Amino acid sequence: MPDRNYNLAIETSGRSGSVTLGRGDEIIDTAELPHKRRHNVELLPTIDSLCKQHGVTPDAISQVYVSLGPGSFTGLRVGITTAKMLALVNRVELFGIPTLDVLAENASADTQYVAVCLNLKRDTVHSCVYQRDGETWSATVDPELRTMAELLEASPRPVSVIGDPLPPIPDETAQGITVLDPRYAVGRSEAVWQLGRHAAKTRKPDDPMTLAPLYIREPEAVELWNQRHGEE
Repeated sequence: MPDRNYNLAIETSGRSGSVTLGRGDEIIDTAELPHKRRHNVELLPTIDSLCKQHGVTPDAISQVYVSLGPGSFTGLRVGITTAKMLALVNRVELFGIPTLDVLAENASADTQYVAVCLNLKRDTVHSCVYQRDGETWSATVDPELRTMAELLEASPRPVSVIGDPLPPIPDETAQGITVLDPRYAVGRSEAVWQLGRHAAKTRKPDDPMTLAPLYIREPEAVELWNQRHGEE
């Protein structure tokens, strides 16, 4: 009988993707998907290559953690469908992790407050503000669609802002605001793995039959259809 103490984290919410393989509470290795925006072609081969490289068979994986979004419409579907397939076929425990939480992990440990912004459209962002709580982040302003002005009004100071793209923020320094480099707005499977391990110890697994991507807005194709055809 295989050692089922292995776990896998999947991050496909953005243009780039990655997977992390772990055993118990230790990360073994991480692999980046070779090209951007090709999650549907490269995710499964990347998982397969990473597992084979370390002699891990599919039936040795007991838990899978996946980034839920918001993010890339296709990327989320590919990542979550793959995670659900592993859960259903191999009876793997499944844990979905909101992408806002994943990006908050990119902030440095000495950051007091961090505001994470995703899905900028029509001057609003899906955003949440986190406060450092020991070795983890806890939400101090709940996730919601807001304008940047509304977000900054609700945010404690000093606050670091993560997002790409972001609307202009005037006079950042005077307001106690630091806008972090866009590289901080890229999800990492290592962060998904870290949050997944914590989730596995503190709550029940998600139901693979009902777990779904966190889409904050309708897909652009649906919006265009509604604009052209109305309620019909």
